[in-house]
Amino acid sequence: MPSHDDEPFPRPLRLFVAKGANRIRHWSATSISEAFEKNASPEIGDVCVLVQYEADDYSLEDPDEGDDGTDDSDGRVIAIAIVRGVAGVASGTVRATLSPIYPMVRPVLISELRTTEIELGEVPAPFYSERLSPRLATALIRRLKGLDPDLEAWLVGQLTAPREFSVAVNQSRAEARDAVQLAAQFADVELPPDAFVSPPAMTENETLLQTLINAGYEQDLEEELLPLDLQRFDGKLTGKQESASLAVFEDARGRARLVVMSVNKKPIELELGVDLLYWDQVHDAFTFIQYKRLEKTSKPTGESEWAYLRESEITKQLALMPAGRVSSSSAADWRAFGTPFWFKFVRGDAGTRLDEKTLKGMHVPADWLRLAVADGSLRSGARGGFRVTYDNTKYIGRSAFTQLISRGFVGTTRARSKSFKKLLGSKKRELIVAIRTEWQNDDVAPLADPVVTSSPELPF
Repeated sequence: MPSHDDEPFPRPLRLFVAKGANRIRHWSATSISEAFEKNASPEIGDVCVLVQYEADDYSLEDPDEGDDGTDDSDGRVIAIAIVRGVAGVASGTVRATLSPIYPMVRPVLISELRTTEIELGEVPAPFYSERLSPRLATALIRRLKGLDPDLEAWLVGQLTAPREFSVAVNQSRAEARDAVQLAAQFADVELPPDAFVSPPAMTENETLLQTLINAGYEQDLEEELLPLDLQRFDGKLTGKQESASLAVFEDARGRARLVVMSVNKKPIELELGVDLLYWDQVHDAFTFIQYKRLEKTSKPTGESEWAYLRESEITKQLALMPAGRVSSSSAADWRAFGTPFWFKFVRGDAGTRLDEKTLKGMHVPADWLRLAVADGSLRSGARGGFRVTYDNTKYIGRSAFTQLISRGFVGTTRARSKSFKKLLGSKKRELIVAIRTEWQNDDVAPLADPVVTSSPELPF
């Protein structure tokens, strides 16, 4: 994306009337779908200028209209968007998906944009888009950036090529996205389509500070399995990143509902054998997850499959995870599984297929895995070799796992949640060991008093 105004705009720029304009202006939609005549449709990757007319706006009051002497029936530029996909829906008609969307800080009248340099003609009729000439596109974007200074940074972020990372780093990013996507599903909040961003590719005029920041970012990705690769959300969105390894998801009322925290290379990971934790504040339950990467191998029959073969690593981490159970004293405290510790096995090539979806994989409770290791159920390889595969493992898919956590079927009981909060407040390694020892017992007394979650304070 050029940073100098005299450089041509690098993408095709389209202008059209957006039938979904109200969804953007009044419902803060981050993605809309628009129908076009097939021969007048934008293409994937095009940048679009979205126009709305007063007659199409159902709002009863608009402070931007009526007081400046301009023609209120004129069209207004209300947003800039990127074409994410185009698909046919009927003979001669296609539907384009626009995402992400940048809403202008205020609607800009078309008449306000027309100058000797910006010779805008009539806005195309609905269902038609017009591709502007390179000269006109450059002039129009320059004018819009002058009216909305934040547009420059958004365009740079969207149109600059992302920085390239190694296969190992991309695998970490894929798993980080998966962790955050699951958290959003657990908390029933919607992430924006551009929630995950990559640092821009290195440029010739990159400052020393930018180089150092991006080098540190890549080093973090290489050293940690699950850094939370989230952009810092603004106040309009439901998710927000509190630190490099912690994100909080809120409901529409602004109450924190779920916290996801990466604990790699921290005392919690070393003492409990987990990569990240989810804290569901509605049910006051912690769920701990260890990610493992499946590798492509051959079955004894010669067919290929994805499997995990390192028994010693599984045994080591199971030994760190407490196996004790707690009897529930109330319906609210009941859990369907005796353990809050889970493994998630994902394919080791996930980094080559980065997208916005959670990773397919096996969610396996630690209790079942502990039994399967002990009784030999996983020795299905050649000559009795250890293998964790889809064929020999009892597991839950991502949709079912999301439902179990969001409905309070999984996680710690209130007594153990209370003791774990002490750990998060102090972060002392010896306290982690003490809690692990405490949780090994089956007779932890349940709490008598309820835990208030309406306006909790985070213990981090």
